[in-house]
Amino acid sequence: MHDTNLFKNLYTMLGEGKLDRAKFFALLSRTLVQEVGCTRASFWFYTGTLQDSAVCEGLYDASDGQWSSGMTLSEDDFPDYFTAMREERLIVASDARTYPATEGFNDAYLEPLNIYSVLNAAIELDGSPLGLVCCENTVQIKVWSQQDLQYLQQAAAMVGLAMKKFGG
Repeated sequence: MHDTNLFKNLYTMLGEGKLDRAKFFALLSRTLVQEVGCTRASFWFYTGTLQDSAVCEGLYDASDGQWSSGMTLSEDDFPDYFTAMREERLIVASDARTYPATEGFNDAYLEPLNIYSVLNAAIELDGSPLGLVCCENTVQIKVWSQQDLQYLQQAAAMVGLAMKKFGG
């Protein structure tokens, strides 16, 4: 079962100033990988007045134990994905290479990085989209469970609350 106390501990440490924003997202992404059993987890925040691009705040890849950030996604390049996130606020793509909202990533992202499965949930601030949290699985297809989905949504809600309370 997924441990939500890990989220609470990170949230508390952020609030007490024991973690800066970068470390918060690094530890939170690693926590998601460990608890959900995926190989990659990341946090993205929308930019621009139209929220037509998203910048990666932090990505953890368990395959090499590395963190990265700064990558940008543009709605011009991935319109189906941005539309799905805007309308549904959720993407559950066990087979991301054939899922309508994510298959546009095949050539540029999914295939080169050997990603098969994607699970995304919207990060919101007062009901408005702020960004998204993403879990990905490499090597093979992962069938996302209802518990995985709920855990990811809890992470997204906690990030929205943290951004409201501690600034973003």
